[in-house]
Amino acid sequence: MKHYLELVSFSAKRRRQSRMTKICIVLSVFLVSTIFGMADMQIKNERNQSIQMDGAWHAVFRNMTDETAEMIAARPEVVKSGRYEAINYTVDQGYTIGGRETVICGMDESMLDLYPSLEIIEGEFPKEKDQAVITRNAQEQMGIKVGDTLTMETQEGPLSFSVSGISGDTSSLISLDVYGLFLDIDTYREHFKDNTLSKDAELYVKFTKFCDIQETINDICSRLNIDPSSVGQNTRLLALMLQSDDPYMIQLYTAAGVLAVLVMVAGILMISSSLNSNVAQRIRFFGMLRCLGSTRRQVVKFVRREALLWCRTAIPLGVAGSILIVWLLCALLRWMTPTFFYGMPALGISVPGILAGAVLGLVTVLLAVRAPAKKASRVSPLTAVSGNSEALPAVRRAAHTRFFPVEGALGFHHAAGSKKNFFLMSGSFAFSMILFLAFSTVVDFMHHALIPLRPYTPDVSVVSADNTCSIAPSLLEEVKELPEVKLAFGRSFAYDLPVTINGKEAEVNLISYEENQFGWAEEMLAEGNISEAEEGKGVLLETGEGKTFAPGDKITMDTPRGTREVTVTGTLSYTPFSRTDGVETVICSEELFRELTGEEGYTILDVQLTKAASDEDVDKIREMAGEDISFSDQRLKNSEARGTYYSFAVFVYGFLAVIALISVFNIINSIAMSVSARMHQYGAMRAIGMSGRQLVRMVAFEAGAYVGWGMVFGCGAGLPLNWLLYRSLVTSRFGSPWQIPTGALLIICSVLFFSVILAVYAPAKRIRQMSIVDTINEQ
Repeated sequence: MKHYLELVSFSAKRRRQSRMTKICIVLSVFLVSTIFGMADMQIKNERNQSIQMDGAWHAVFRNMTDETAEMIAARPEVVKSGRYEAINYTVDQGYTIGGRETVICGMDESMLDLYPSLEIIEGEFPKEKDQAVITRNAQEQMGIKVGDTLTMETQEGPLSFSVSGISGDTSSLISLDVYGLFLDIDTYREHFKDNTLSKDAELYVKFTKFCDIQETINDICSRLNIDPSSVGQNTRLLALMLQSDDPYMIQLYTAAGVLAVLVMVAGILMISSSLNSNVAQRIRFFGMLRCLGSTRRQVVKFVRREALLWCRTAIPLGVAGSILIVWLLCALLRWMTPTFFYGMPALGISVPGILAGAVLGLVTVLLAVRAPAKKASRVSPLTAVSGNSEALPAVRRAAHTRFFPVEGALGFHHAAGSKKNFFLMSGSFAFSMILFLAFSTVVDFMHHALIPLRPYTPDVSVVSADNTCSIAPSLLEEVKELPEVKLAFGRSFAYDLPVTINGKEAEVNLISYEENQFGWAEEMLAEGNISEAEEGKGVLLETGEGKTFAPGDKITMDTPRGTREVTVTGTLSYTPFSRTDGVETVICSEELFRELTGEEGYTILDVQLTKAASDEDVDKIREMAGEDISFSDQRLKNSEARGTYYSFAVFVYGFLAVIALISVFNIINSIAMSVSARMHQYGAMRAIGMSGRQLVRMVAFEAGAYVGWGMVFGCGAGLPLNWLLYRSLVTSRFGSPWQIPTGALLIICSVLFFSVILAVYAPAKRIRQMSIVDTINEQ
């Protein structure tokens, strides 16, 4: 040995202590790398989904002339741009193909890149005059092929176009049950320029990702005298690029930054606690180094070198573990729900995740080792002879045994013996709780921002063309008999009925429910009960802010059978129907609706399909409904909603699961290290008559003290942080007041409690199996 630092390699052979410290470093790096890695993968998935659903454009400039559009497109920050104009997007202007309302769009070919959902699946974009691309639903329902000629009825007379291509469907067109016709911008202007509003002449722009998009948009507006209010932005995509200046998006960025800092602080506390315990149990070793002539500076250097030696293996292991977990989770998500996670990389490498974990691990170790290194350098040479006596706190009074047995009192005494160690241990456990409570606010945000499909959401709807009760009940029975139909139900509507509510004149929309819909209304019930309304003995009335309706109110209305008074048996806080101001929503049973209105038919039939249902099955329902109805296919729209919600849900709950697992491993490893540091004392206690069972209880009480105070600190800091993040994420946007997160508290407290039980198991087994002599000599 030519240099004292070569002792590091011999010191590293103390496998138990080194292994525990390495495990702690690995867990910290794994935690940070996994969370940042999955966040990166999810952002990529969300970005791909956003591009597919909303487009790859960043900004849209409305009411643009061609000259202005050319100047914008010529800017170096602009990667791609495309002109877009449209007519009949309100589907009420009489532009029809085969009797079906048609939305007409004129655009540059570059719009196909800016809107991937407009992908041409057959044929090509129009190259010649009077060529057009038609949507797939028109091809399927009319049997149109590429090369065919179609005729469009317009206000000025029929127009003929040659079909050059077939494009994919969009959720908005499908849900409205209309066709889409896409033309070259020049052909569009030749036929429809005079009927197109100036605000509908738009320029979609995609900027380079290296520029400040908000600053560029402002510069364009100022140089070209463009009204900023006429500029729209792809908010979701820009938010994922961290390029949005929306105040709410900035709040989201701030919240994400706070959560990232919390993750890093949790890792720092875990590593600091581990290194502090490791040095504490080797005081005698550092005293021997001082006996051999090492200076304090050399001891500090020795401890730092040893910590870096652990990093050499621990950091790569933590990073490698996180990469494998990210791969596994991504593959699992793509396999389970490929429709929702098609944009997630299968074997993606998250550079931000790897860098975050590696840098955090290295920097944390270097920072965390400073205090233990100074502590080791202050060890006197006398300690090499006297053992660990100097590491023990001075005993000023006996352990308090009035409320606890002696082993319990000693356990609490050991926990509180070193204030610094107690703070680090309790702090690392507290931060697990703080992290969980902080991330739980993201769950609340998800439930508000991304509303999952309601149980009553239909896949297809058959709607009366004139909003009357013109759909025969027999159609509902026929639809129910189809094997592909999971559930079908109807509603009858009577609009703007004059009534008197508690002596005051008003208007109501009367709507009928059947048993399924009454069941779903239970969660919307504010006061009263549902059952009486379901039995036809009363009605339900939607209430809201500024309204004083209550069960027992009387509604009087004129019916075909004379004046009729009904009782309000319940009030609803919400109904899924739009209405105009001053018109109330009243729900009743089908039987009561027929008595009050004399109508036997339905206004709308909602149909939920099985997973095996195909386009042919939907076409069959369309044929059964006939021509004089409006048909709405919402399957694609529902699929997009499910995809957004489930992808975010898996992302959020995955984070919470990782935090919970890391909390378990951290507690188990920390308690094991604490026990290892006191094995010499446990041997002495065994020698004077303490049983192995008492020692196990003492360890349990010590662990309970750390976790108990960790829960107290965690609640003390976690609840205010939960409130602050909730206000930032939810209350400021959706208005919902904060409530104590009872569910999250119960979950994380249960995790910490069961972690203590698991943490005591391994040390207990070791204490029972080791002889007294071996325990005393354990160092």
